[in-house]
Amino acid sequence: MNSIFVTWPNRLGQSAMAVAMLVTVSLEPVEAQNHAPQQIGLSEVLSRALDNNPITEAADQEIQAVEAEALQAGLWDNPTFSAEIEDFGGDREGLGDADTTLSINQTVPLGGDRGRARDAASAWARAARADRDAQRTRLLADTAQTYAAAYAASETLAVRLELLDIANSSAEAIHSRVEAGRASPIERNRANVLVGRATIAANQAASTQSENHSRLAAIWSGSPLHADLVSPLGAFDLADIQNADLNAWLLDNPELLKLRAITRARSQEIRRERAAAVPDLTVGAGVRRFGGTDETAFVATVEVPIPVINRNQGGVAAAASRENAARLDEESTRRVLIAQFASAMGRFERAQSTYAQLNENILPASENALSAAQEAYREGALDVLNFLDIQRSYFDVRVDLISAQSELASAVIELDALAGAPQLNRLVNTNSEEENND
Repeated sequence: MNSIFVTWPNRLGQSAMAVAMLVTVSLEPVEAQNHAPQQIGLSEVLSRALDNNPITEAADQEIQAVEAEALQAGLWDNPTFSAEIEDFGGDREGLGDADTTLSINQTVPLGGDRGRARDAASAWARAARADRDAQRTRLLADTAQTYAAAYAASETLAVRLELLDIANSSAEAIHSRVEAGRASPIERNRANVLVGRATIAANQAASTQSENHSRLAAIWSGSPLHADLVSPLGAFDLADIQNADLNAWLLDNPELLKLRAITRARSQEIRRERAAAVPDLTVGAGVRRFGGTDETAFVATVEVPIPVINRNQGGVAAAASRENAARLDEESTRRVLIAQFASAMGRFERAQSTYAQLNENILPASENALSAAQEAYREGALDVLNFLDIQRSYFDVRVDLISAQSELASAVIELDALAGAPQLNRLVNTNSEEENND
């Protein structure tokens, strides 16, 4: 969507109508705003991301390539046909007096290196699938995080525009009182400050909304959403997060699963290199024609290298070192994930506490304060500027509540992704089932 910025009005009251129109900001193009906006939830957005983001298709192509390599690695060498003509020319006659040998040779892998090579390539195919799953999880998590930020930005913009509308209306009333001589010009200046601060906040909220919605749309194709977003927090089961067990969660972490698959592939490579140390046997069979007598005889050949110098000791050592490195990478990543889990869980607990305090205590208290201030203002016991300050504090609490909700949703998404995104995948599957039923 295009960014919406509110400018300082020449007459403060003239912007009230414009602000009221801005409250309905959405991602819809101008021609679609005549219709009631539809709503789109996190489940549908996640499905769109999986269906339209090229990263998943690229990962599938890589898996197909590695599987084709596994097929190729298990194939024997082709048999070879050889023709040998000797003892012709010189003191002898032409080719008719030459000795001719025709034979077919086949290399037979004695050490099972072809099978080991196929097993190693198949292990790498499983690692490619694990990498695809890890990329899928990252895509789901990034999409959900961007969705949560976009929803919070839209909600914040609506609150800021509502406050700006009230500030402009109140400032217009103060401006009229000053012109009529019933109030001090100082009040007009203070009203201008309130409007200016509300204008800055609205502009910042509009810019943030535009940025986050553009980021969200770019995940699948760059085309905008023609719908309003709904709160992502209700899509998650917070009880599963609160009862999370670190060891159980790490078993399903996609990054660790990928590294474990890589370690297994490295182990298969050691077996492949050891099998390659066993020399291959080449056998051949054919027929020989003796040109001088026009007689024929069968020929059989056997060829095998003598493993005296090259026993593939370097290949085995290199594969073993790479397996050790893979195990160390796995352990290093596991420790990093433990720290990430602790950080994300702490973030979740803090965000949950903040959200509960704001929603259950601070917001109701702020509403009561605003209600009391309204009554005092009507009775003349409170001047308009102090009333506006209390009103602005109420709106600030609402913005804080939106931020706390966004922070809580972000922490939940991070923890879910660490566990392999079971809840995000459930949302995708639920949306797929609903589409099939429709």
